[in-house]
Amino acid sequence: MSLKTHNFPTDPDTGSGTLPALLQLRRPFLDYRIVIAILKGDIGATNILKDALKISENLPINNMLLALGPTTPLSLRPPNGSRILWATYTDRTNLQYPHRLTIVPPNQLTDISLGLEKLSQTRTGRVPLLVGDFLDNVLSVSADPAGLYSFLCKLFTRIRINHQTAFFLATEEMHDPKKTAALKRFADVVIEYRSIQDPPNQRIEARVLDHLQNQYDIWDSSENSDMEFQDQKRFEKQDWMIGRHRDFLAKENLVVS
Repeated sequence: MSLKTHNFPTDPDTGSGTLPALLQLRRPFLDYRIVIAILKGDIGATNILKDALKISENLPINNMLLALGPTTPLSLRPPNGSRILWATYTDRTNLQYPHRLTIVPPNQLTDISLGLEKLSQTRTGRVPLLVGDFLDNVLSVSADPAGLYSFLCKLFTRIRINHQTAFFLATEEMHDPKKTAALKRFADVVIEYRSIQDPPNQRIEARVLDHLQNQYDIWDSSENSDMEFQDQKRFEKQDWMIGRHRDFLAKENLVVS
């Protein structure tokens, strides 16, 4: 099943045109541990992050951790109580931000691990949701394959053991294919966003490979939908969840077993 992009809100307070792809997951989002989004072409990582933040507002969580890289904290509107790790090179003395912010150079993998571990701890347990694009900065400066793999292995293992959920982005064109392949190996779900130039319009395609469900789905922004949203207010009143919702989907998508 395909969903038309223009039937979905594009206001920054409601979501972007990439939102329908996130609705393809076959379980509620917090049932997954590792979700990796691979971007190919001019997709707009910030839009996808904003979609995840908007949907997270109605998830049963009290706080979240943003792990940012190319996307700056000022580009987003994190929920109150959010904690932020920014893997970047910057002059932190001139940066003022209302949320709890930790800045770590992207080549300092040990410091990043310690920072994420510290920020994810709460008085009652762990921050349940991690969202971000810090992997782009980390992969770009990592020259030691063994050290990078060890870092990723420890990171994702810790997330699984702590029963957290991570939604991380990586841009394919920025990295050696072996690095993005390593990310896919750890994922419960891989979402491949692809920008396709189809004059006079640009199409966005998302391929969703759900390893937990052994399911493969495709969403294409240009194809007609079997169910269109005639009333945008109806859409805005829905209880937004990442994962399938009976009011959104009328039939099953293409399944490849």
